[in-house]
Amino acid sequence: MRVSSMNLYQNSLNGVLNSQQQVEKMNEHLITNKKLLTSADGPSDMSKSMFLSTEITLTEQHLKNGTLLENALNFEESTLDGMMTAIQRARVLGVQSGDGINSEGEFNSLAEELTQIRSQLVDFMNSQNADGNYVFSGFQTQKKPYVYDGQYYQYQGDAGVNELKVSSSVYIQSNDTGQELFDNVFKRFVTNDVSANIITNIDDQRAYNSFFNQNYDPITPANNVFQVQTTAGGPDTYEILDGSGASLVPAVTGNYVDGEFINFNGIQITVTGAAPSTEQFELAAPEKDNILNILTDFITVLKDPSVSKADFVDGQSDFFVGVDNAMERVNTTLGSIGARGNSLDSVRSAASSMDVINQKSRASLSEVDFAEAVSNLQKAELALNTSYSSYSRISQLSLFNYL
Repeated sequence: MRVSSMNLYQNSLNGVLNSQQQVEKMNEHLITNKKLLTSADGPSDMSKSMFLSTEITLTEQHLKNGTLLENALNFEESTLDGMMTAIQRARVLGVQSGDGINSEGEFNSLAEELTQIRSQLVDFMNSQNADGNYVFSGFQTQKKPYVYDGQYYQYQGDAGVNELKVSSSVYIQSNDTGQELFDNVFKRFVTNDVSANIITNIDDQRAYNSFFNQNYDPITPANNVFQVQTTAGGPDTYEILDGSGASLVPAVTGNYVDGEFINFNGIQITVTGAAPSTEQFELAAPEKDNILNILTDFITVLKDPSVSKADFVDGQSDFFVGVDNAMERVNTTLGSIGARGNSLDSVRSAASSMDVINQKSRASLSEVDFAEAVSNLQKAELALNTSYSSYSRISQLSLFNYL
């Protein structure tokens, strides 16, 4: 086969150019630290590398979310710790108010300190984070959660709860609303006197709470009514019946004396008038309020010099129950914050470990092995030098050299 001089020149030139490309490519591998410069260098490895890069990017975002969540939880925890200290001090003052030797001036002093504590709690409950958002307003982050309407403090936010994604499938709650945390506090369970000749008072709150929880019917109000039926005889007797007039199980009966106390599941019942008669009382519907209004009601009692002893005792009892329930609610939330923090730590630890594995896997697929790359570069340079030498000889070939 005849080979023209032009073909010899072109083939030699192509060899030089290809060798130059190889040297440039090997050099680019070293400069960029990339094994896969294009998809053609390894389609399967490139696909796996892109997938791992996406996972690494997502993990980085999840870890950033975790940092934001940690900051939010720490801020809320600090706020609630401050509130707990203030509420505990308020309870101590409530105990002091019941010493029995306090003068009107001492009651006023207690009321003033409770007023200051209430102001502290308002600041805590209207806390703002570094972004200027109200922490306890739910989704209404630009609206102050608690405002005074001239008589009581009202919640202005909503029930919205934010969650941050801290892994591919884990969301953790980042805030608590004032509605759930502060307004979801039960007031003292009490009774209502339905008829005229009966007076009921709660003598043992714990016993009554147990009875209330077992018997209160939120669906059918008639089931919450009880009757005290007195019967004339020698002696007069009484029996406590349910709202339909049926005897309780076990039956509750005894001797009836006009105006004498009847004790029933923590309730002190006083019926007046001659037997026979039927008087009624009911289990009052449970009510909820926030700690600010609970303090406000007790401050009013302390500042009222004309309040009766019975009303003072009722007000103090309402205060203690409300404060205790508020502290329990805050404590429960603090426990929830701790649990969320522990979950975050576990998720972040797992994410960090997985991120290290993904980084190593991606590096093995897409990053250069420098020893191999240097060796390949040397081979490419040797091939280029050989191409230069070959081209140099071919370019000097001529028929006249042999004449």
